[in-house]
Amino acid sequence: MRKIKSFFITSLFTGSGKTTFTMGLLNLLKKDVISFKTGPDFIDPILHMKITGKKSYNLDSFFLDKDRLNNHFYGICKENKNENIVIEGAMGLLDGVRKNEASSDDIASKLELPVTLLIESYPSIHTIGPIINGIKNSARSNIKSIIITKSKSEKMFNLQKKSIIEETGIKNVFRFPKSDLLNIKDRHLGLNIHEDDFLKVAENASKLIRDNIDINILSHQINLNYDSEKIFNKNKLDYKNKKIAISKDEAFNFLYEDNLKYFEDKGLEILYFSPLNDKEIPDADFYYFTGGYPELFLKKLSKNKSMLRSVNKICNSEKPVIAECGGFMYLSKSINNYKMVGFFDCDSYMQNRMFKTFGYQNIKLNDFEIKGHEFHYSDMNYNEEINAFNIIMESSKNTFKSGILKNKTLGSYSHLYFKSSSKEELLWEFL
Repeated sequence: MRKIKSFFITSLFTGSGKTTFTMGLLNLLKKDVISFKTGPDFIDPILHMKITGKKSYNLDSFFLDKDRLNNHFYGICKENKNENIVIEGAMGLLDGVRKNEASSDDIASKLELPVTLLIESYPSIHTIGPIINGIKNSARSNIKSIIITKSKSEKMFNLQKKSIIEETGIKNVFRFPKSDLLNIKDRHLGLNIHEDDFLKVAENASKLIRDNIDINILSHQINLNYDSEKIFNKNKLDYKNKKIAISKDEAFNFLYEDNLKYFEDKGLEILYFSPLNDKEIPDADFYYFTGGYPELFLKKLSKNKSMLRSVNKICNSEKPVIAECGGFMYLSKSINNYKMVGFFDCDSYMQNRMFKTFGYQNIKLNDFEIKGHEFHYSDMNYNEEINAFNIIMESSKNTFKSGILKNKTLGSYSHLYFKSSSKEELLWEFL
């Protein structure tokens, strides 16, 4: 029976150094690792892939119930030949929808994986132990190890370690020293990081881990005896000989590997195209305009006239098209007054605050139900009927209509997680 090692990295709260530590761990293991990120995040999986050169997947217990989550995780582990699995948790260990649901703790407990908890070094000695003990008592998952991050003093660390062991009984307590070599500038959704600088930080973090932490103690051995086929058989509906064209370049790169795997399991041939660099869109049966950063490439997108005309022609045909968030903006008349495809009679613009409907969504189009999430700093002036989705926000239970369905082209701000639907058919079939 094949066995692999898992490393589930969580933290007390955002800003504790979790991403930096994960970067270092991935750099150490990059020859033999696959990675996951909890939650609906696009950015950190992109950073993972920059380090390892391998696909990075999401784990989300809102999108997938316990059985499907296990099938998803163990199925990927079995398909890959890597001996190490690194999972980076989102936000704080217990942060999720309505407290714990869809949190890192929720996911770890459903996958039966122990976690490593990172906590930033406080200027205190005796308080840190009771804080962690409170987290331990509230968590459903098993906290196996503690790492004190941004630690300036080994003497202070040893006193804090004593407090943690006495209060919690957790004996695996390590120090991750503070270092100016680990500074990463605030990442505008991950793209303003110079890749050479980013990889240097990953290398520096891996050296600190190597010098201070026995990573074998952090790991948990998994027996790959989980029957992933018993829960969710490969999709019965066959889309072989069908093609899906997907936008993918510097402007449009919010693309779940989970969704790509969903398409591949359906038998679809995937064709990638670049709205930035290609002259026209390829011929396909289905079209998918992904989210990303069109606002950072407005001049170049607007100047690619042949691509704009090609996309407009497809949207006016009977071919089914789905465009989400940045892709939706691209199909509008303009973004910040730069001309775009112009299929939807709307103008989009950037703003300085997050839009009010951000978060997890339960989405329905006719009798097709799917889950997704919304996260954006743009808005639109709509001159079209908002008629596509009936949405229930998971956190507030607020309901509203969202998106535009025109001809067979669907545009919305929702990022869709296709594996969350129980339908065998593609959503494109319902447009």
